Amino acid sequence: MYLLPKKIFALTNALGLAGLLALATPGPAVVNAAESTSGTVSYTLTRQYGSVLFRVMQQDYLNLVGRFDNYSATLEMDFEDLSNSRLSATVQMGSLSMADSDVVETLVNSSAWFNASLYPEATFTTTSVEVTGENTADFHGELNFIGVTKPWTLHVQFFGGSDGKLTGSTIGMLATGSFDRTDFGMDQYLNMAKELVSIEVNVKFNRD
Repeated sequence: MYLLPKKIFALTNALGLAGLLALATPGPAVVNAAESTSGTVSYTLTRQYGSVLFRVMQQDYLNLVGRFDNYSATLEMDFEDLSNSRLSATVQMGSLSMADSDVVETLVNSSAWFNASLYPEATFTTTSVEVTGENTADFHGELNFIGVTKPWTLHVQFFGGSDGKLTGSTIGMLATGSFDRTDFGMDQYLNMAKELVSIEVNVKFNRD
């Protein structure tokens, strides 16, 4: 039997031991960005499949429904503490869509209603968030509508998206709120449309 010289034999043993240790020692942990929940994560709204609706009772017999087709929003999510999350949203008032084009023309352009040539956007900016459940929260903030800014609250429910979990690459949101239109100076034709305006938002956000 051929015997290795002592020095070569010792070197071979040392290299073998080092290799075994390398295999046995775990390397640095790899953190998947989709699973990381430390700090805030930025999301941007996509209008695919989404909707922004308003409802107002007309003459006590019909819920008049309108849909806005042009809107945008950003969402900063803190999955460890939802109260640190923030939402900013903008709706283009001229993008109103309804079955009757004459009604759209009146609502968008009349000074008694949206007056979109003077106030083309409505905006909402979060000032604080109150957690109300596991995936629900009230987003308190400021609503700017037809040139008037008032405190306003959106009641929000979040849904996990394509990843099947809330911390994934897509987040779904159902948000509802309401306001008295007379608070914003829209106080004409109360015999035709009630004061209370209900808002419903169904949208999704993609992680930046």
